Amino acid sequence: MARFAQRLALPAALAAAALLLGACTAPLGPGYLVNSQEIQVTFVAEPQPSLSVSASYQLKNTGNRPLETLEVRLPRGAFQPLDLRIEWDGEVPLTALSEYNPRDTTLHFSQPWTMGASHRLQFTYRIGPVAPTGDSSSALAMAADAFYLPAEGWAPVLPQERGLFGFGGVPPAKWQFTVRAPADFLVHASGEQRKSRTPGQFVFEQKPSDSAPFVVAGRYHLTEFAAGQNGNLHLWTRGDASVSVLRPAANSLRQTIAGYDALLGKRGKSEPPLWIVECPAASGCVSPRLAGYSALLYGQDAQRTADMISPDTLLVLPQSSIENIENSAGPALATAWLGYGRNPGFYEQQPPMSALPAFAAALALENSAGPQARSGIVARALAQIPASAGAASNSEPAVVRAKSLLLFYALRDRAGAQAFQNALRHMLSARQARGFDVSDLISAIEQETHQPVGPFVRQWLKRPGVPGEFRAQYAPQLSRSNPQRSATQPMQEVVP
Repeated sequence: MARFAQRLALPAALAAAALLLGACTAPLGPGYLVNSQEIQVTFVAEPQPSLSVSASYQLKNTGNRPLETLEVRLPRGAFQPLDLRIEWDGEVPLTALSEYNPRDTTLHFSQPWTMGASHRLQFTYRIGPVAPTGDSSSALAMAADAFYLPAEGWAPVLPQERGLFGFGGVPPAKWQFTVRAPADFLVHASGEQRKSRTPGQFVFEQKPSDSAPFVVAGRYHLTEFAAGQNGNLHLWTRGDASVSVLRPAANSLRQTIAGYDALLGKRGKSEPPLWIVECPAASGCVSPRLAGYSALLYGQDAQRTADMISPDTLLVLPQSSIENIENSAGPALATAWLGYGRNPGFYEQQPPMSALPAFAAALALENSAGPQARSGIVARALAQIPASAGAASNSEPAVVRAKSLLLFYALRDRAGAQAFQNALRHMLSARQARGFDVSDLISAIEQETHQPVGPFVRQWLKRPGVPGEFRAQYAPQLSRSNPQRSATQPMQEVVP
């Protein structure tokens, strides 16, 4: 199995092993089960916006020995906990930085945690405004009337117990995530929303199949559009935009979604709705990953304005024009079809596979803006690769991005559009939840075309530049293209 697939398979294997060991009458190693857990987030607008977090866990030692310590991972960066209090059955344990991992904190118990015993672990803390540093990764997306917490970084994490066959930290089969906010807030979060009789209390039932808990909430204006077979679109705007203004954007989004469905297959059996939400602040919503592909797709003026935060939710920065929201949302949406939330290491993809969402966005752009869009994209990519490139050029990030993106065009030309599409959909279906790399793509294309593809891919990636025949093939089109001009208004995709 490829190295990337191994990274993805390891967490799943450890989780399965933990469940198996917990069920055994004679466990093989030290560890514990999370019998129940609950996380609650409370938003306070005055005197300044802040969030309070309460996370409670009922833990049982089901391992093969008593435990004297427990390692936990606390929030960092923009989510640095304020007024942090940790309790073990109401007592405050001694804490110290982990000697194994500087990101973790070790809890030292006053009495050993005996085998078979259950205890309650409680975290309470605040998350407040963070002074701006110019780095969006250190920003907190929060305003007086809205806030956003991503799918990681703000809640405690319980790592598995160290030692041979150590286990623990796996969430229970279901648990409750509660958000407390003003009653007139719209609240969207992971999991399935449950009815609540308490005004301002929004309850979501979480399951292992859900993405990690996230929440976006505020005094948004909701505009909903039916999308036919593509599910519904929920547009959340900070201002009250009329349906007539938003309808063209919704139509463009539907066209983009239909293009992804045709190329990559349906997102799911029931085609769940999609949420397009304006970020509560100008920073803190879009991750700091480099987005060099956007300049190839949309020109040098492209701005990073959107990010997919869950399999069904995309945030758009507030300075984006809501009327042209599809220009930001289209490329980012590609990640919903390519593994977001299903493959844990999706954003760790290595070239050339890291260019796949950009290529999907390029095909969607062709579908909406016309085939001339392809000429501009290929021209901009080839402009990054000198015709007489030396071996050192293969280490230059701009060249790597351009070669990776162009490889997908070359493979599509070589296999044929329909065969390439069939191979891509077969790979995504076969590798769902397990991740994929370039070897999986090669296998899928070879299976579909019955022709060897591996040598072609290896030569493309290892040799400097791109093959002369590829340049020659596109030369007539490129002569009519200006690589410095965008084929359409700037859009931004989210692949590093």
